[in-house]
Amino acid sequence: MGLGRVDWQENLEDYSGSLAQYTKEIISSKNMADIWIYRIQGDSAPNFLQVDERGNFDLAKTEARLRRIIVKVPRLPGGLSTTAPEEDRFQQILRAVVNERFGLQHENLVDLIGLDRSYGVYPGIVLEYCPYGDLTHYKGLILPYEKDSQRYLKEIGKGLQYLHGLNSALAHGDLTPDNIFVDGQGTLKISIISFARLAASLPANTQVAARPDSSISARYSSPELLMDNSTPTPESDMWSFGCVAFWIYTNLPPYPRLKKEHQIVRAIEDGVVPNDIDSIRDIKDLGSHLRTGANSPWITNGTLSHILRCWDSQPGARPTANDLLKHLDRLPNLSEIDWSPPSNVPDLTGSIQTLGGKNILGWSAGAWRRMYTRRDQGRTPDTIKLWWWKGVHSRGFFRRNVDVIIKTAKSDRGEFEDPAQQVNTLNCFNKHQGVLSSSQVYRHELILLTQIKHTNVVSVLGFATDPTHIGSHLKVPALITEYCSNGKLRAYCPANHDTMSGKDRIKLIQGIVKALKYIHNDIPEGSIVHGSLSMDSVVVDADGVPKLTNFEFSCQYQHTDNPLRAPVLHAPPLASHPTRWDAPELFQDVSDSRAPFPTRYTDLWSLGSLIVFVFSCKLPYAQSELPGAIARLMRGEKPYAENDCPRKIGDLADSLWEEVPYQRSSAAKILERIDGL
Repeated sequence: MGLGRVDWQENLEDYSGSLAQYTKEIISSKNMADIWIYRIQGDSAPNFLQVDERGNFDLAKTEARLRRIIVKVPRLPGGLSTTAPEEDRFQQILRAVVNERFGLQHENLVDLIGLDRSYGVYPGIVLEYCPYGDLTHYKGLILPYEKDSQRYLKEIGKGLQYLHGLNSALAHGDLTPDNIFVDGQGTLKISIISFARLAASLPANTQVAARPDSSISARYSSPELLMDNSTPTPESDMWSFGCVAFWIYTNLPPYPRLKKEHQIVRAIEDGVVPNDIDSIRDIKDLGSHLRTGANSPWITNGTLSHILRCWDSQPGARPTANDLLKHLDRLPNLSEIDWSPPSNVPDLTGSIQTLGGKNILGWSAGAWRRMYTRRDQGRTPDTIKLWWWKGVHSRGFFRRNVDVIIKTAKSDRGEFEDPAQQVNTLNCFNKHQGVLSSSQVYRHELILLTQIKHTNVVSVLGFATDPTHIGSHLKVPALITEYCSNGKLRAYCPANHDTMSGKDRIKLIQGIVKALKYIHNDIPEGSIVHGSLSMDSVVVDADGVPKLTNFEFSCQYQHTDNPLRAPVLHAPPLASHPTRWDAPELFQDVSDSRAPFPTRYTDLWSLGSLIVFVFSCKLPYAQSELPGAIARLMRGEKPYAENDCPRKIGDLADSLWEEVPYQRSSAAKILERIDGL
């Protein structure tokens, strides 16, 4: 930092006189700062609140303990000359930064009030008092509800957005939980002065007994800040933000397996990220009291993906604070029953008609991927059933009605009851939680379907929330999609088995593989894995064109050169029940009953079975009931016998049933081989 002589701003008030009537107590003494709390006479309450009092905090505004001030006093870096302020580089940097940041006003920044010049060479910085102390202290007082964690990210993000969005962008440079404070209302505020970061800006030739930058832990530092003569940037702040965000959800610090500073530095230099999905799977072994599973909302709704992007080795590829806030604003309100569909999806409420149960076409069921925290331990998974039936989209007096598929959640009280009389949750879900869960299921599928534009995937037409017509008396939205008159492959193939030629069957398979190649490779936002490919997830339209449907169990991953390490963008709120179409790796023994996410490789295994089904009309492991089929699958048996289909088709399927997932042929490669048949 190249500086000439810097003087204090004239409007920086000196509070040393008025603070003389207060009693003071040192509450923290660290390498670079002593922290003092000033309180009026007779105030003997603890320095910070020890229980969650947000509910009645307004009633306590006149209490003496709230009329407090914090003074943060720099400690002299050992050996630094103090003979003249104009020659003291730390003094000049301190003045420049305080002058720059005095007057910044934002609800998510700690107020810098003025100076206390009674401390000698370096004046104390007078700061707003935050009754809950720092974020580490505050988090220990409350239960870790997802909605609170989401709010924390928003408030930190807003503080960074303000700093980074100034005409001359300001970077914090030392964003850690210890530098984030909490006011009496529970609002998070970033402390805007880090003496350790200022000291790290001293020229390398400054004479000190020990480098002051040793006060900054590498745990929260981006790789570029480890370089000589580096300065903080908004991009380096976002790296630190990712570290703080991951800690908020898991209580795991960056690099939780490493204890020594030099180990952390080496890991950063080697390109190791602060945390990953493995940290979540091993959360108990790493010492966290939170049991946040790999199926929690923050992971399945894309928040984890944004956190992982904060750790991109290329600073310019990291999300900005604006990007992060846009993502958080799109998330459903976790404290209210609230439906917020993507803005480009038409609202068809009032224009959808159905005759109810007599037109039911099918259903699927899945286990709710509930957040695993200490208050959820021991609970069994809840199940949601999704039903779809035929309806009519009325498009006005002068346009013909169009047949559609209506998809919503119902219970299993009776398959052909009037849908309006049914509840849409199972297994002791309360009404509020059931609606919220079902809304997230539909939102997930809509988000994925609106990214897909392909001849061999059903088109999403919109959504509807009209309880009169779609049976959703709790106003859980229904998904409205294209209707395909020839129905599912389950019925279509047997019905046409004697009349379909080999060429017709190849054409069916080709359409399915084209769809799979498209969703795996060609969607700009990320690779989509279907997750439940079977004879029930492919429908055939009036022209004989096959189309993928039922994306409730789908998972979207970030595009990457190594799909095995691809970060999750959108994971399904539901885990599908076991089927005979599943790949063997989906039956791994997973702790806490967490179903693994589907991958492109599990899709490819299922594709192999689907290819043979089109030719044989036989189920995988056809001679066995479901438990026996799964047992055979786990023993390494293939789903079909060699004589169930022509040799060339069997060879295609065999290339998709490799035991090692990444050795299975890709959809693109299968398509090339089909073109050569």
